[in-house]
Amino acid sequence: MTSKQVKATVHIANQSVPICSLYSQEEVNKSLSFQPFKDWLVAFNKQEESRQNEFDIKSIDIQSIDYFGDKIGFVKFKANVQYKETGKSAPGIVFMAKDQPDKVILTLQPRIPVPHFAFPELPAGMLDGSGNFTGTAAKEIEEETGLVIKEEELVDMTELAYGDQWRGVYTSAGGSDEFLRLFTCIKHMKKSEIDELEGKLTGLRDHGESITLKLVSFEDAWKASPDAKLLSSLALYQALKDKVDKLK
Repeated sequence: MTSKQVKATVHIANQSVPICSLYSQEEVNKSLSFQPFKDWLVAFNKQEESRQNEFDIKSIDIQSIDYFGDKIGFVKFKANVQYKETGKSAPGIVFMAKDQPDKVILTLQPRIPVPHFAFPELPAGMLDGSGNFTGTAAKEIEEETGLVIKEEELVDMTELAYGDQWRGVYTSAGGSDEFLRLFTCIKHMKKSEIDELEGKLTGLRDHGESITLKLVSFEDAWKASPDAKLLSSLALYQALKDKVDKLK
């Protein structure tokens, strides 16, 4: 194939726009399913609507596709766009990169009963007697990760799920009344700040804590550790995601 061929059409601003490329039909279809591309289409449509359809979109030429393994990492395309009044072209080179995946912070520290000298788990601590679950969680997060979290940034998923019916999530109801209060906190950080967390040494050294931080992708977090806190939190978050998002 020596010339670009129309591989598909997309609906943009009340126009049926051809998608052209030298790439195979399968790769073009993957590009159209690429989340940054879908987000761009939504944003473009909103802009066109607010500007009363100021542009004609002649075509979109997908010029390059780069992969991370079997998943698309980058897409470069040219949107051939013209002003309706003048017929002049508008700059239309677009380079799209996949967003960094969401990360979960785990702590690595010795857990002798297991035994494991660098057991991966969610940051956690004991209630200090005040009954302030959220304040204690924020304090423990700062001590174990160095991240300063405001109480209002934390969502108590156990309260959201069970209200006053249960005190929390029970880890071994047959032999103990110990329970967990599970919180989620979503923070948006620069990539450089996220990278600095990996391998960071934390913990209260004068209290005998020796903690190293580890970052894992949210998607694969369940595979990273058999920690009950982690697995319970992931399950609750997936079940409550819509409610949690409304509170953020």
